[in-house]
Amino acid sequence: MGTRDVARFFESMFGSQYSPTTVSNITATVLDDIHQWQKRPLSKRYSVIYLDGLYVKLKRGTVLGEVVYFAMGIDEEGQRQILGFYIGGQESSNGWREVLKDLYNRGAQEVLLGVFDRLPGLDAAFKETYP
Repeated sequence: MGTRDVARFFESMFGSQYSPTTVSNITATVLDDIHQWQKRPLSKRYSVIYLDGLYVKLKRGTVLGEVVYFAMGIDEEGQRQILGFYIGGQESSNGWREVLKDLYNRGAQEVLLGVFDRLPGLDAAFKETYP
Protein backbone atom coordinates (compact mmCIF):
# COMPACT_ATOMS: atom_id res chain seq x y z
CA MET A 1 0.00 0.00 0.00
CA GLY A 2 1.13 3.51 -0.68
CA THR A 3 1.18 6.19 2.03
CA ARG A 4 -2.09 7.68 0.75
CA ASP A 5 -3.75 4.23 0.90
CA VAL A 6 -2.52 3.77 4.47
CA ALA A 7 -3.73 7.26 5.41
CA ARG A 8 -7.21 6.43 4.04
CA PHE A 9 -7.17 3.15 5.97
CA PHE A 10 -6.23 4.95 9.21
CA GLU A 11 -8.97 7.49 8.61
CA SER A 12 -11.59 4.76 8.08
CA MET A 13 -10.42 2.85 11.19
CA PHE A 14 -9.74 5.70 13.60
CA GLY A 15 -11.60 8.69 12.15
CA SER A 16 -8.40 10.76 12.10
CA GLN A 17 -6.52 12.14 9.13
CA TYR A 18 -2.76 11.69 8.78
CA SER A 19 -0.41 13.30 6.30
CA PRO A 20 1.78 11.14 4.04
CA THR A 21 4.80 12.26 6.09
CA THR A 22 3.19 11.09 9.33
CA VAL A 23 2.25 7.78 7.71
CA SER A 24 5.86 7.36 6.53
CA ASN A 25 7.14 8.04 10.07
CA ILE A 26 4.67 5.54 11.57
CA THR A 27 5.62 2.94 8.94
CA ALA A 28 9.34 3.40 9.62
CA THR A 29 8.79 2.90 13.35
CA VAL A 30 6.64 -0.19 12.80
CA LEU A 31 9.15 -1.68 10.34
CA ASP A 32 11.95 -1.17 12.86
CA ASP A 33 9.87 -2.99 15.50
CA ILE A 34 9.17 -5.83 13.05
CA HIS A 35 12.88 -6.20 12.20
CA GLN A 36 13.77 -6.36 15.91
CA TRP A 37 11.03 -8.95 16.47
CA GLN A 38 12.26 -11.03 13.52
CA LYS A 39 15.80 -11.11 14.96
CA ARG A 40 14.83 -11.89 18.56
CA PRO A 41 16.41 -14.96 20.19
CA LEU A 42 14.24 -18.08 20.37
CA SER A 43 14.00 -20.81 22.99
CA LYS A 44 16.41 -23.70 22.56
CA ARG A 45 13.75 -26.44 22.48
CA TYR A 46 10.30 -26.69 20.93
CA SER A 47 7.96 -29.65 21.20
CA VAL A 48 6.39 -28.85 17.82
CA ILE A 49 7.12 -26.50 14.95
CA TYR A 50 4.38 -25.95 12.36
CA LEU A 51 5.44 -24.69 8.93
CA ASP A 52 3.10 -23.36 6.27
CA GLY A 53 3.18 -20.99 3.33
CA LEU A 54 0.42 -18.54 2.45
CA TYR A 55 0.22 -16.80 -0.91
CA VAL A 56 -0.67 -13.10 -0.90
CA LYS A 57 -0.71 -10.44 -3.60
CA LEU A 58 2.22 -8.05 -3.16
CA LYS A 59 2.91 -4.87 -5.09
CA ARG A 60 6.54 -4.61 -6.18
CA GLY A 61 6.31 -2.70 -9.42
CA THR A 62 3.60 -5.13 -10.50
CA VAL A 63 1.16 -7.09 -8.37
CA LEU A 64 2.17 -10.75 -8.06
CA GLY A 65 1.36 -13.59 -5.72
CA GLU A 66 4.26 -14.33 -3.38
CA VAL A 67 4.56 -16.74 -0.51
CA VAL A 68 4.74 -15.74 3.12
CA TYR A 69 6.49 -18.52 5.03
CA PHE A 70 5.09 -18.92 8.57
CA ALA A 71 6.73 -20.83 11.41
CA MET A 72 4.81 -21.40 14.65
CA GLY A 73 6.28 -23.20 17.65
CA ILE A 74 4.90 -24.81 20.76
CA ASP A 75 7.39 -24.72 23.62
CA GLU A 76 7.75 -27.30 26.38
CA GLU A 77 5.22 -25.43 28.54
CA GLY A 78 2.61 -25.70 25.77
CA GLN A 79 2.78 -22.01 24.82
CA ARG A 80 2.25 -21.24 21.13
CA GLN A 81 4.14 -18.45 19.43
CA ILE A 82 4.87 -17.26 15.93
CA LEU A 83 8.59 -17.82 15.53
CA GLY A 84 8.89 -15.96 12.27
CA PHE A 85 7.46 -15.02 8.92
CA TYR A 86 9.44 -14.59 5.76
CA ILE A 87 8.29 -13.09 2.46
CA GLY A 88 9.50 -14.01 -0.95
CA GLY A 89 9.02 -15.69 -4.26
CA GLN A 90 7.38 -19.06 -4.72
CA GLU A 91 7.25 -21.67 -1.98
CA SER A 92 10.15 -24.11 -2.29
CA SER A 93 12.23 -26.50 -0.22
CA ASN A 94 15.18 -24.10 -0.62
CA GLY A 95 13.07 -21.26 0.78
CA TRP A 96 12.12 -23.43 3.74
CA ARG A 97 15.76 -24.45 4.19
CA GLU A 98 16.61 -20.74 4.68
CA VAL A 99 13.72 -20.31 7.13
CA LEU A 100 14.84 -23.33 9.16
CA LYS A 101 18.45 -22.14 9.14
CA ASP A 102 17.31 -18.76 10.51
CA LEU A 103 15.25 -20.39 13.27
CA TYR A 104 18.20 -22.59 14.24
CA ASN A 105 20.65 -19.67 14.24
CA ARG A 106 18.28 -17.65 16.45
CA GLY A 107 18.37 -20.41 19.07
CA ALA A 108 15.69 -23.01 18.17
CA GLN A 109 18.15 -25.90 18.07
CA GLU A 110 16.00 -28.80 19.28
CA VAL A 111 12.61 -29.69 17.77
CA LEU A 112 10.79 -32.89 18.65
CA LEU A 113 8.18 -32.79 15.87
CA GLY A 114 7.81 -30.87 12.62
CA VAL A 115 4.34 -30.49 11.10
CA PHE A 116 4.03 -29.38 7.49
CA ASP A 117 2.50 -30.24 4.11
CA ARG A 118 3.94 -32.49 1.43
CA LEU A 119 5.95 -29.89 -0.46
CA PRO A 120 8.64 -31.88 -2.30
CA GLY A 121 11.96 -31.56 -0.48
CA LEU A 122 10.58 -29.95 2.69
CA ASP A 123 10.94 -33.16 4.70
CA ALA A 124 14.61 -33.41 3.68
CA ALA A 125 15.22 -29.72 4.45
CA PHE A 126 13.67 -30.17 7.90
CA LYS A 127 15.78 -33.27 8.62
CA GLU A 128 18.96 -31.42 7.60
CA THR A 129 18.35 -28.83 10.30
CA TYR A 130 16.61 -31.04 12.88
CA PRO A 131 17.79 -34.63 12.41
